[in-house]
Amino acid sequence: MWTVGSVKATLRAHDMLVTMIEEQNYDEQSRPNLSGDPVNVSVGILITSIHSISEISMDYGSTLFMSIHWSDPRLQFKGDEPIRLRSGSELYKRVWIPDLYFVNVKKAALHDVTETNTHIRIYPDGWIVYDLRVSLLLVCHMYLERFPMDSQSCTIKIESFIYNTDDIRLNWGWGRTGNVTAIMDSEVSLPGFTLHETTTTKQEIPFPMGIYDRLICRFDLYRQIIYYVMEYYVPSFLLVILSWVSFWLSVESTPARASLGITTVLTLTTLSSLARTQLPRITYLTAIDVWILVCSLFVFAALLEFAVASYVAIHFNKSYSTSRSCHNRAKSSAEQVSVMATLSSSDMEEGKASLTRRSFRSSKTGSSNCTATLIDNCSRVLFPVSFILFNVVYWLKYGLVL
Repeated sequence: MWTVGSVKATLRAHDMLVTMIEEQNYDEQSRPNLSGDPVNVSVGILITSIHSISEISMDYGSTLFMSIHWSDPRLQFKGDEPIRLRSGSELYKRVWIPDLYFVNVKKAALHDVTETNTHIRIYPDGWIVYDLRVSLLLVCHMYLERFPMDSQSCTIKIESFIYNTDDIRLNWGWGRTGNVTAIMDSEVSLPGFTLHETTTTKQEIPFPMGIYDRLICRFDLYRQIIYYVMEYYVPSFLLVILSWVSFWLSVESTPARASLGITTVLTLTTLSSLARTQLPRITYLTAIDVWILVCSLFVFAALLEFAVASYVAIHFNKSYSTSRSCHNRAKSSAEQVSVMATLSSSDMEEGKASLTRRSFRSSKTGSSNCTATLIDNCSRVLFPVSFILFNVVYWLKYGLVL
């Protein structure tokens, strides 16, 4: 074995490592214990940030420190201090390193300010620690049926690219003891989400080339609903209530009721379009889709109620006026004949005018707006009660997750 002395030693640490590698014909392409037991590789991560969660592309960004530990008996030496290799060292690429990769990664980048953030430490007993800092864009498959009252589970998956379980056994662990696996920085926070603690698991994934170990770090994200309540739920709720104002307006107020109904319908349609821009093109309804759809139906039904009430009032008025006018004309003719037979010429003119006024008043009797008013009165009760029942069912179904 080799000895690493103090600063006064004739050979520097990196020179001794060169000598070890050259004299032992060290092959950085071959794993330790090539013909023996698989290499136990421990992995620990420290998540320093989670950001840019996107429902549309179903991914999120993360920055983390990753520490990989394994033992290489070929690099044992006598000494007290570890040999440290920076990323710019010539010996950096001459040491065997496990070929781990992130299974669900879209993009990855090593940090290189001010130097590339990678570091290798080789301890006297051959224990090797490989540290690196990396930024990742990771896939997170989201199920949005309960959006925006949903919770999502995102993962970081680590696996060996070449070596199966015959060559490498992956395990969660930080340091020699392996008590700590995955750590979430206490300062990590997400706007719009509540972050829960991380959990780590291990799976064995079968491939045609063999069985591979896969390490999985999972953390749950619970969406905060307050933004969506203020941005979508409250405005749509008020629009539905605003559409009911037309029930208290007179049937003859056609311009006011028509403009109120059309305005609420168009506003709610715009609100629905804005809500859909935050979601991918999914083929199922989300919770906010159900809410806005039902609110749109209530607003449209209020506009339709005005059309029905107005039609009934106008149609009844015309029918009633036509039938009454025919009857009144026949009755007036008979009265005029009998009256003119007994009255003088001056009285005849006065009686004729009185009969005409009486005929006009009788054509308007019957209150042609009674049916339309009855429709409005029923709507004043039916619409609010139905909307309250919908709210009870909706929040019991989707809101219980809160």
